[in-house]
Amino acid sequence: MMTEGNIQHLLSKLELPQDEEALRWVTSQNLRTTNKFAHGGRFHQTQQTILQSLNDQSNIPWVNHYRETVYNFWQDDRHPRGIWRRTAEASYLMAEPEWETVLDIDRLNEQEEANWSYRSADLLYPDYTRALIYLSGGGDACEIREFDLVSKSFISDGFYLKESKSLVSWIDENNLLLALDGGGDTLTTSGYPRCVSRWQRGTAPHEAALIYAGETTDMAVSASHDPTPGFEKSLVHCSQDFYHSRTYLLTAQDELEFIDIPEDASCGFFNAWLLVTLNTAWQVAETIYPAGALLATDFAAFQQGLRNFIILFTPDAHTTLQGYSSTRDNLILNMTQDVVEKVKILKTENGQWRGVKTLVLPNFTNISASGIDIESNRYQVVSYGFLQSCCLSYGDLDAETLSVVKQDPTCFDAADFEVTQHFAVSTDGTHIPYFQVAAKGLALTGDHPTLLYGYGGFEVSLTPNYLGAKGNTWLHKGGVYVMANIRGGGEYGPAWHQAALKQHRHRAYEDFAAVASDLIARKVTCATRLAAQGGSNGGLLIGNMLTDYPELFGALVCEVPLLDMTNYHRWLAGSSWIAEYGDPEIAEERAWLQNYSPFDNVSADKRYPPTLFTTGTRDDRVSPAHARKMVARMQQQGHDNVWLYEETEAGHGSAPENTQTAFYHSLVEEFMWKMLTDR
Repeated sequence: MMTEGNIQHLLSKLELPQDEEALRWVTSQNLRTTNKFAHGGRFHQTQQTILQSLNDQSNIPWVNHYRETVYNFWQDDRHPRGIWRRTAEASYLMAEPEWETVLDIDRLNEQEEANWSYRSADLLYPDYTRALIYLSGGGDACEIREFDLVSKSFISDGFYLKESKSLVSWIDENNLLLALDGGGDTLTTSGYPRCVSRWQRGTAPHEAALIYAGETTDMAVSASHDPTPGFEKSLVHCSQDFYHSRTYLLTAQDELEFIDIPEDASCGFFNAWLLVTLNTAWQVAETIYPAGALLATDFAAFQQGLRNFIILFTPDAHTTLQGYSSTRDNLILNMTQDVVEKVKILKTENGQWRGVKTLVLPNFTNISASGIDIESNRYQVVSYGFLQSCCLSYGDLDAETLSVVKQDPTCFDAADFEVTQHFAVSTDGTHIPYFQVAAKGLALTGDHPTLLYGYGGFEVSLTPNYLGAKGNTWLHKGGVYVMANIRGGGEYGPAWHQAALKQHRHRAYEDFAAVASDLIARKVTCATRLAAQGGSNGGLLIGNMLTDYPELFGALVCEVPLLDMTNYHRWLAGSSWIAEYGDPEIAEERAWLQNYSPFDNVSADKRYPPTLFTTGTRDDRVSPAHARKMVARMQQQGHDNVWLYEETEAGHGSAPENTQTAFYHSLVEEFMWKMLTDR
């Protein structure tokens, strides 16, 4: 048993991601975990199944369209870090496209003796001969380099930013909008850029002409350029926190015109129209527009003071807007109805809006749509469900066509399984929906190994998604998969999210516990056969299941979590989430944060279910300190069923290579099978 002085020393070291003593401790914890769970026939079979699915050459190569050319980023066993490649759209529509490699990340790493991962590319409209390439060392921070798409090479004297959280957007070939992470006072307390500048080719980034400076207490400042022909505009966006922001139009004279909408609303643009999505009700003159509504108005008239809105979407008790996209002449609304996605397409003519098409699929199958480019009325539709692999279709609203062009392979035989939706009753009487994926006619014997997944935060909606390899590694082995749509998410619009904000956070945890209890009451499973899993904010959810509802679970998987809620704001991007959780520097808010701070509430006197905590050394969003410190404290308290796995090359997302991803998911599943069935 460690002394109190020793444990405090260790905890302080574990807060430093790259500290040598901390990394030695991580290495010993990883060895303990992998020795326990990363071996045996079941583990290796699961690993092989997942890796085969990830590397399958028949997976849909998802693309971005740039007129007649499409670009795709692809990883497989021959390209561990991946290749960025392109082909003509006509070739893409064929069964075997003829790809041309544009940038080979593995070769780049060999040449530079580096460890880059591809993050994204921003191509310059309208000729698409230049790109800004974002390369990550594992975390959110990226190095940005200008790339020549004709010669397929980096431009030696082109735009360049060292690895940081800087952001750029093309204005034209010689000018960028720059949100610079230059360290020090260029950053907010959340660690994001505070200022926006116009950066001209041939000048240093720190010499770029300042356009806007936010406060250090703002969350982030950014800028973007919309190249839509005839409606070009540059915008500056200042986020005070996750849910309040101000947007400005940048004039040709680099002056800023405020777009006067509520600070908790968001705006977008479609040709001449300003689109406003409301987070709370907004009264304009005698009219009250409801929270969750989407409004449209002529942008030029709005800037001149007129307030004539058209309501494009009004939410109801079952339906909420998840987002929108556009073609040249059409607006595409992506919605959910009782947590299943559907699509509505609108068109405007002579200032009037009308519905063109509604797309809905049966059997809890999701469908989402987006415009392919800004110069045509073509669009793409993606559909999938828990038991249906992804299907990609292309449509043309002028020709009124819609046809399947690509289909992901089927990872498992789904014929013997079914999806059902159920509702649990939470502590305050709210009905909480959840999806259950199980064998048809499941015998309610109360002993089925069951995995319950949740998130419940930041207005993020969980909707049906293809289970892929998990169909073989979980369902076909007798497991049941459940996804809970708890408050804090966006499944039923802003009110569903706001119900679990800050001091009301406990409602999300009560909801999740209610779903767990309902599964037990319905005799789907029992506590010793029930596992729960969640990541990031969902990791905080799992941490609260551990401390407040340990009797409901036989195993817990807590991934890249927040856990120390009285200190989370001190690390990395932590202070950017104060609007979601509360401010530990305010006594009243610190009190409620302590109530759902697993690190503060774990006790040596309670029994807890076996728990696997996971994190990434390169995570520069949620500090690995959370998982590390929780494991160290619980082990010091005498809990020997607590495990840590830290992927040394991973950030907040998945590992950079498919082999690492397969290893990780196999480790997690082996942990659950051992804890639920082998003990």
